[in-house]
Amino acid sequence: MTTVRDIVFGELIPGEAGQAAGEVEAAAERLAGVGLVADQPQAPAAASARAVMARIAELLNIEVAEVLVGAWRTRSALLTAARETHATPGLRREVSIRNFTMPWEYEADVEVVVDGSVVTTLTAAVTLRLTVTALAAVVEAGRLTALTAGAALAYGELRVRCSLPEAEHLVAERERPVDLQRELRLGGGGVVLVDEARDGTAPAQASPADAPDAESPLR
Repeated sequence: MTTVRDIVFGELIPGEAGQAAGEVEAAAERLAGVGLVADQPQAPAAASARAVMARIAELLNIEVAEVLVGAWRTRSALLTAARETHATPGLRREVSIRNFTMPWEYEADVEVVVDGSVVTTLTAAVTLRLTVTALAAVVEAGRLTALTAGAALAYGELRVRCSLPEAEHLVAERERPVDLQRELRLGGGGVVLVDEARDGTAPAQASPADAPDAESPLR
């Protein structure tokens, strides 16, 4: 599954532990080049920057699907449909969303350690922007059960800052499409959108004659 790390840096290269993609290496070079990490007697700036970027890459191993579904669970037409379908057995909603842009931010402090001692602490600030267009989805029993259309584009950037001296620099940014069908993994009952549907017991299905109107798209 695609992670925030993949968006910001690209795919990690398989190999020895800690071996990273070329973009991670390039970001480390930028970090060292702007002076946010300095040469130390026991470690050159490039080595310290490489260790910092490797640690940041580990922290960003967060699935994009978690970010996206988390936003939908907070406020969206999908959430409204999920609440309605969970409360009314047999109800099926077809939801259309023309355009949905979700910003997501994440910060983490990363220590620069040389010879067992912390020489400085940097803050990694990540901004992710997910834009979904022409989404067509089916919601049943409080769950997202199918996608029939929709495209997504993800933009991610990483800034690193320090407090002494005060400075902030952009060290990585990328944009790439996201395959919603692949990421959301709708098999096995779909994706839960309301807490009440987490127990795994779907509401009893009403017969077709009794079921409420299934063709009521929310926008």
